[in-house]
Amino acid sequence: MVDDDAFSNVLSDIVLKNTLGEVKTDAFTIPEEALSFMQNLEINNLKPTILLLDINMPTLSGWEFMEEFRTFREEIQKLITVYILSSSVDERDIDKAKSNNLIKDIISKPLEPETILAIAGS
Repeated sequence: MVDDDAFSNVLSDIVLKNTLGEVKTDAFTIPEEALSFMQNLEINNLKPTILLLDINMPTLSGWEFMEEFRTFREEIQKLITVYILSSSVDERDIDKAKSNNLIKDIISKPLEPETILAIAGS
């Protein structure tokens, strides 16, 4: 999870674990730290991963984050499925997310159990 709102990360973590059981999560409030963490992942140890990414963050927007993510090795890009998790209902954000081939979908905050189950089933 990458969201500058620590409370949102904690809430999402609780909903994820209550819905799916014990799952490994990493939460970042500073997008640059998440990018560094992801860039240094060992491909051999990486399992398919879901990234929940906020759009509106002070140091680096979700869109800027995705520009950096696009420069990652293809092996990493293929193993990380990105979902925008945002409170934005701006049609431009929705269209931008849907037009980015590295973003699977845009989902609304707060994260709901039904949404998690739909993501886990896809």
